[in-house]
Amino acid sequence: MHTLSLTAGQQTVTIRSNTPGVTDWATTYFGRYWNASPTQDTTVVHGPVVTVIDSDDQAPAAMAHTHHAVFAREPIGYTRHLDNTVTAHTLTDPVIAFRYNPDEQHLQISSRQALQPTARPGRPTRLATATTRFAREMMRARLIAAGWVLLHASAAVLPGGHALLTLGDSGAGKTTTALTLASTGAELLANDCCFARPNTSGSLDLLPWPAAAAVGLGLLHALHLADSARAHLQTGELPHPTQDQRVTDALTTGRPGALTSASGRELKAHIWPEQLTRWFGLPLATTGIAAEVLLPRIVSSPSAPARVNDDRSAEVTTSVFVTSDEERYPDLFGFIDGNNAGTPKARLEVLQRLNRLPRQAVDLSYDQAANTRLLLALAASLQADGRSCSKTAFFPPSWAGLE
Repeated sequence: MHTLSLTAGQQTVTIRSNTPGVTDWATTYFGRYWNASPTQDTTVVHGPVVTVIDSDDQAPAAMAHTHHAVFAREPIGYTRHLDNTVTAHTLTDPVIAFRYNPDEQHLQISSRQALQPTARPGRPTRLATATTRFAREMMRARLIAAGWVLLHASAAVLPGGHALLTLGDSGAGKTTTALTLASTGAELLANDCCFARPNTSGSLDLLPWPAAAAVGLGLLHALHLADSARAHLQTGELPHPTQDQRVTDALTTGRPGALTSASGRELKAHIWPEQLTRWFGLPLATTGIAAEVLLPRIVSSPSAPARVNDDRSAEVTTSVFVTSDEERYPDLFGFIDGNNAGTPKARLEVLQRLNRLPRQAVDLSYDQAANTRLLLALAASLQADGRSCSKTAFFPPSWAGLE
């Protein structure tokens, strides 16, 4: 068996598979963020286990189920039995079967038909995709049980381990803030969501939530990252499997400008965490301590300046939490008992801590150079206040004149 250990926040989830395609994809999926490390199959395992069998003659056949749900666009039927075990099947062919034993914290995933070959080279099989998604949910359950809460947030960690935590809904500027800081010397901990937990110092410890970063083409060009993406794609490297072909074509040809779908939704590049480092040289952080909170918004007026806006409220509200009704990943197996974002007690304490931290409302503009100057100045101020390391340690020489 091929065995992979995932570790985050002193919690561990183990993936075991009879095919390397599953553990290889999980390594790409989780990468450094959750310390995806191959282990010996004979190693004593602590914590939840996912066991995966591709092409299993003993896999149960599809059956009628009492409940139905859609998990990451995959229709699934499931049944919770009197002994607390849960069985499930996908409702599309080839069928993938699941059996979860909560007493053993063991999820078995199998398919009668081999799922290794795929129509598109490099695309993970449905079995590999299902494995990584459910392993992530098992880790989420472990972290939530340990007091962690999942936030709509990006985070960039300055030298010394202290982080600028950026909160906001989709389109507020979380990605712009985090990637700008990561491009100028900080480590990227989160692009869109991260975990937080109160610590003894009165602040919040932070952990990543592994997921592909959705980055607009305009931002990639403004941060001078598009050329590197084009170079990798032109050598034959495969894009993220869910990236729209129009985005891939624009990146490959170097065509600038934003792309939108027929419904008006912006089409974005999908970048794995490991590609953020390998393609763009952006360092990743696996932990951080929140030192200041930014609440950005992107102002639509082309002439609007990038600035701290003292006229806007900097109060953090409950909208910062990732709630169950927003989830593409319903809790089919009862890993978390419905508390997808964190327990009520933990959410309350995290909200109180967020509102005690220094907070600033920030207006970002369409002028990326102006955004960079503003964010670097805020990072410099944070460091000068003594909540991080020395000011000079953060700024690259090329930005020395922008302080």
